[in-house]
Amino acid sequence: MSNFCKIIINFLFVVIFYSGSLSAADVGRASVYKVTMEEVHFCEDSKCATYTKVCDTTKTVDIAAVTAGSEVASWCPLSGLPMGTTFTHLRVKLNRAFILAGVVLNKNSTTDCYTGGTNDGTATKTANGSAVTNASVSGDTITIPGQTLEETTIWLHDARGNNGAYIDGAGSNTYWWSFYTHSGRPTNSTSWCVGTTAGTHNNAAGVCADTNTQSATWDDAASADTMQIIYPFTAAYTIGVVTPKATLSFDTSEGMGAEWLGPSGSEVCEMTVGRVGFTATLSD
Repeated sequence: MSNFCKIIINFLFVVIFYSGSLSAADVGRASVYKVTMEEVHFCEDSKCATYTKVCDTTKTVDIAAVTAGSEVASWCPLSGLPMGTTFTHLRVKLNRAFILAGVVLNKNSTTDCYTGGTNDGTATKTANGSAVTNASVSGDTITIPGQTLEETTIWLHDARGNNGAYIDGAGSNTYWWSFYTHSGRPTNSTSWCVGTTAGTHNNAAGVCADTNTQSATWDDAASADTMQIIYPFTAAYTIGVVTPKATLSFDTSEGMGAEWLGPSGSEVCEMTVGRVGFTATLSD
């Protein structure tokens, strides 16, 4: 049985990529990137010490779709926000399971990894992909000649560090994930918190600690199935007589990730969640 330490996480909205002794490309185009959001808060400071809950119903959105921004914006009605309040940040609570379809070109030399004939991942199992040598990407279009690109479920796994291999992979391989750190938080984010299967957060190297996140309540909502991230708005916005409009932008050109893992000579594609660009703006 082999153990691998394979993850460093670097988010934008949901920005995860695997690193370490990787070969060739690590990320590629995602044509489907479904994220399940559970709550959104508008915050008056970077710590979200004072905030207004905007949404608290579950919404799954394909952020790779052209309508993603308007879908998310319509999910959170912005009428009734407190007059005169200035919001500077957004906090989102996400499910740690994502549904993706995509390809990573030249993952291992000329071998491409894609989500086809894929076994869905779980909280304790990686998602296996398929390999070809002739895939291509043109803009938003992915072509896998003679094959079918399929949607698959991929989890953001726990990060307990080297406390025993517990994520099942291809063949007899199991993996352990590096500790999450505050310095490895999502790009441009203020803070993040990832729960663990045990439902506690101390194993994630203090990412959720009050002293790290600068919030006395930040670690209370992340769980075995969820995570939270705080992002700044592109500019502070003060609520007036006009109901504001939320403009959300996503970039999934690097939204698919892949590993080339397994016993030497019989490696396979294991699909991961890739980097996603995200910006949020409030305006009249």
